[in-house]
Amino acid sequence: MSDAPLSTPGTGGRFILPSFTRTTAFRLTLLSAALFAFSSFVILALVYAATVTAGVRRADNAIAQESVAIEARFRAEGAAAANRYIVQRSVAGGEFLYLLNQPSGRRLSGNISNLPAIAPDDQGRVRFTYERAPLGGQTAAEPSRAARGLISELEGGYTLFVGLDVEDEARFVTYILNAVLIASGLAVAMGIVSGAVVSRRFSRRLDDINAAAREVMAGRLQSRAPRNFSGDELDDLASNFNDMLDRVERLMQRMRSAGDSIAHDLRLPLTRMRGRLEAALVTEGDLADREAALAQAISDSDELLKTFNAVLSLSRLQTGERRRAFETLDPAEIIADVAELYEPVCEETGHDFAMDTHPGLTILGDRELVAQAIANLVDNAIKYTPEGGAIMLRVRSTSRGEVELSVTDTGPGIAAEDRPRVLERFVRLEASRNLPGVGLGLSLVHAIAEVHGAELTLDDGPGSSSGEGTGLRIALRFPAYRE
Repeated sequence: MSDAPLSTPGTGGRFILPSFTRTTAFRLTLLSAALFAFSSFVILALVYAATVTAGVRRADNAIAQESVAIEARFRAEGAAAANRYIVQRSVAGGEFLYLLNQPSGRRLSGNISNLPAIAPDDQGRVRFTYERAPLGGQTAAEPSRAARGLISELEGGYTLFVGLDVEDEARFVTYILNAVLIASGLAVAMGIVSGAVVSRRFSRRLDDINAAAREVMAGRLQSRAPRNFSGDELDDLASNFNDMLDRVERLMQRMRSAGDSIAHDLRLPLTRMRGRLEAALVTEGDLADREAALAQAISDSDELLKTFNAVLSLSRLQTGERRRAFETLDPAEIIADVAELYEPVCEETGHDFAMDTHPGLTILGDRELVAQAIANLVDNAIKYTPEGGAIMLRVRSTSRGEVELSVTDTGPGIAAEDRPRVLERFVRLEASRNLPGVGLGLSLVHAIAEVHGAELTLDDGPGSSSGEGTGLRIALRFPAYRE
């Protein structure tokens, strides 16, 4: 992307600003520079005002002291003494300007010829310019110089003027004023330059992230935003953006595999159900055979509905809808309810059933979902544990203060490399292909654990009752909760 200014057709030749000048980074940097320039201007203006005030005060004090000295001689020894003092000071040279006029207005002594033409203020002070007489070796008077003075009326009608040349101080004050203006201009200019540099770098990195987003929107999910690993906010944004894309890609892959699994696992029961219905329709059987075929078709359709209901439950769980129904729960009560439901089932299937609970523990969650998760685990344990095996439900508090709900069986167990896979939708291991189910039980338990912020772990159990397996222990660890 080019940042150069350009003029495009249809704009009437108008000048178009570079694109980076429209970025937030440039505007914020420019605003900061403007605030810095303004604050610098205010500070330097205060310095300027303080310098001017100090110079004026110093000059007025010096003039007043010199005037008091002359007036003291005039009162003590008369006009002759004051005249003598002025002549001596004038001949000696210096910054002071003197003029002593007689009552008639005629000049008596001093190094200037006339009083300033500017009217003095109420205190007799006056600010004026004058031309200094040529010094030795000079052929013309110097340019006008700034001065301040004090006009005093003496006894007998005499008029005394004492002034002080402040040209050097005036030039210094002008220098400070120019420095204030130049410094403010430089601050604004540097702010614009730094804003351009920062915003161009900022906008380029944002362009890279936007380019990756456009790639993803075009269907190329493998695209990722580049990172510089600096740890700044844009790097964090790129990292979070890439993590989001990783999750989206995984979800898309799961969706594709879920569709394939649904088509694979449901094709057989649908085909079987259609065959039974077709046979009942075309075969000349009695009414009882047709009713049996219809009953079996209804049973098959119920299994299909269970599958789709499980998929819908997973979708709702992953959207977090059920979090609003969370409440404080006693897991021992939930385990007792599940045990009451499945203990008779275990007696019929020939499994030993045991329960170990610790009352007084508390978790935060949805009672129905937690009970469903434990029921799914017990159902799987009954399904995969051979007759004569053992199943145990347990509630305990871990060393880290977590509340653990576990189901342990003495079945064949699950190999360590297959444990991550069985938590995905519609994943069924080869050993369970001939058993009823579509592979949603553990994925539903995993989704319930994620909704509750719980950790789901699969470990080896106490060993298989048949001696051909490790058994399985599945635990849900809920975060510690205190009301």
